[in-house]
Amino acid sequence: MRGRDFGVAYGATLLGLVLALWLGGIRSATVVAMLAVLEVALSFDNAVVNATVLRRFDLRWQRIFLTVGVLIAVFGMRLVIPMAVLVAVTRQSPFHVLSSSVHDPNGYAHEILGVQPLIAAFGGVFLLMIAMDFFLSGHDLIWLPFFERRLAAFGERFKPLALEAFQVVGVVLFLFVAAGTFATDHPVGVPIAGVIGLATYFTIKRLSDAAADRSESLADEADETPPQGRQALMLFIYLEVLDATFSFDSVMGGFSVTVDIALFTIGLGIGAAYVRSLTVFLVRKKTLDRYVYLEHGAYYSIGVLAVLLLVEIGPDVPDWLASVAGTSMIVAAFIHSAVKAKGEDPAGAEHPALKS
Repeated sequence: MRGRDFGVAYGATLLGLVLALWLGGIRSATVVAMLAVLEVALSFDNAVVNATVLRRFDLRWQRIFLTVGVLIAVFGMRLVIPMAVLVAVTRQSPFHVLSSSVHDPNGYAHEILGVQPLIAAFGGVFLLMIAMDFFLSGHDLIWLPFFERRLAAFGERFKPLALEAFQVVGVVLFLFVAAGTFATDHPVGVPIAGVIGLATYFTIKRLSDAAADRSESLADEADETPPQGRQALMLFIYLEVLDATFSFDSVMGGFSVTVDIALFTIGLGIGAAYVRSLTVFLVRKKTLDRYVYLEHGAYYSIGVLAVLLLVEIGPDVPDWLASVAGTSMIVAAFIHSAVKAKGEDPAGAEHPALKS
């Protein structure tokens, strides 16, 4: 890991551990370290997914993602969003929520678990739509033909608006059934949270597509001009929303380690910095061009995580299962890509990077 690519992560680690030592000594520093490792373990697939989008940006926007994006991830997903959810559900002030996390950690943990079905509905629907959009659109490169070709053929049968309407109706019906069957404490909240996830996805997608349509198009798709201006901003927002939603598993898993909001934010913030550094590293090393199935593996991972989040509307899914299930898809795609690359270059000669 070179300092150029991981300098922000190293700096976040040093600052975070110093803060943890100041707040509670060795014990707090140990908790922060555990949270950082948890974040990286649960979010490796997140880095691969981020890289599939980030590789479209130029160096300036990559740096923005690595710096400003870290701040958004730390203070947005890992501090503001959990508190905002609790404020909205409990109808208590942010100060009370923050105070409870420090002085009444057990009560705070109970509040988090109480709204987990709502978080799962929002995150599961958002990620499911992303995975469906990828597989229903079809691609020249196929990793698992039996599954991907059938989904692509299904997507071709409908016009885009009809397909979206079919998806929306199916998702909403599922949410009402799931809420009535499992989340009896949130019979209305779960469908509303899922619809908000749908609306968030379609809003971001529409804005991004509109900006892309107005941008300069290229004849050669293999050599796309990096997005600029409004298009770059819309893609950046999409990337941040995707990254935040994809981090729900690590956020929920983090509460199994501690409910101290300060240590929680510091630990997962350090992990988020490493995930972003790893994302930029994958882009700059052109790893996704060489290992051509990694992108497919990432979207399979998104689909698996989406399903597990939707399952969590009812029974709890162990954190280790989400981690293993998501990461295993990435590992399988990496191994298959490596075998493919070796088969196409048996003599070890240098060839142009493979394009997906």
